[in-house]
Amino acid sequence: MRRYEETHPWMTFSLDLGKEMDHESWMLLGEAVSKMDHIAGVPLHPAVASELNQVYLSKGAHATTQIEGNTLSEDEVRRRLDHDLKLPPSREYLGQEVDNVIEGYNLIIKHLVEDKPIALTPKRIKEFNAIVLRDLPPEEGVTPGEVRTGSVTVGNVYRGAPAGDCEYLLSAMCEWLDAIRATEGPLHRPMAVLAAIMAHLYTAWIHPFGNGNGRTARLIEYQMLIQAGAPSVAAHVLADHYNRTRTEYARQLRLTSAREPYSVKGLIKYALQGLVDGLTQQIDEIRNDQFRVMWVNFIHEEFHDKDTPACSRQRKLVLALSPGEMTPRSKVRELSPALAIAYAGKEEKTVTRDLNTLREMDLIRVRRNTRGTITALRPNIARLRAFMPLVANADGI
Repeated sequence: MRRYEETHPWMTFSLDLGKEMDHESWMLLGEAVSKMDHIAGVPLHPAVASELNQVYLSKGAHATTQIEGNTLSEDEVRRRLDHDLKLPPSREYLGQEVDNVIEGYNLIIKHLVEDKPIALTPKRIKEFNAIVLRDLPPEEGVTPGEVRTGSVTVGNVYRGAPAGDCEYLLSAMCEWLDAIRATEGPLHRPMAVLAAIMAHLYTAWIHPFGNGNGRTARLIEYQMLIQAGAPSVAAHVLADHYNRTRTEYARQLRLTSAREPYSVKGLIKYALQGLVDGLTQQIDEIRNDQFRVMWVNFIHEEFHDKDTPACSRQRKLVLALSPGEMTPRSKVRELSPALAIAYAGKEEKTVTRDLNTLREMDLIRVRRNTRGTITALRPNIARLRAFMPLVANADGI
């Protein structure tokens, strides 16, 4: 009998789906896989796709490090990612922590692109820990990438697994997770997502390293979500969720080992709900971009074969309007440099004629004062609803 079986009886390397997964968790799991496929199957403009990747890479790096106490803001992390953040010597270690996590994420994607093996092994886990601790101030008893030899307290709540068992536990964890991921049939993808969550939890339980265990756990989870078919942007969602709900994150982790029967049901549902919510937000962002592209194409079609100077101004004007908000008429000439040039030397009645033309084409909605003068306008993107399937309002059925 190994010592951890006495000190950490909750580490059983088993998952009773009948007890730990209720109907809501199964629905969330199916929804998460479906949303991952939705995101993966949407073509985006290369510039938009690149920006989306950068945004969620910085979110992931910010979340993974902030949970551990890094004080850089999300904006500062993005600037660090863009090589546009110079920190004073006293704070440079904060930037190094971010650099290391980004390196870990990029290594996973690099190996994926190059079709290199990314199987989870103790060696791979140690490599992740070496990366997250690279070039950081040295700590007594901590060797990056090497399993600890002494005891460690996890958040002042409980002690990590006995040091002498850590090597064995890492191997047992990897074998168990491989078995979960080997599930065949329609449950293959859902079980792979569950394996990613369990990998995070067991790494936190084992706490195999002197430092960097949380960051290592989230790199493991990221890799396993990628292996479960999550697009790279979607694989950052869980880390962002944990960071935005840090108090609940810590509570759910604590409850898994607080008392018998050591249930992980609450943690699984908490993680899956956050995953679904984050994926929903990403889909909304992608849909908004698709709407923008459709609107631009629609406007160009409306002005097809209309190449007079007036039509050119009107097309530029409607495309420069911000969707979802009213633009004051007084700001029309300032919406873009191209519009400023187009209206240079033109009288105000020219603006009035252009606005009336766009209103007659049903391309804008306007607000008028008591005298009937147009005071504000917005693009009539509701026109695009005609190209979308009819959906009943469930509340009105």
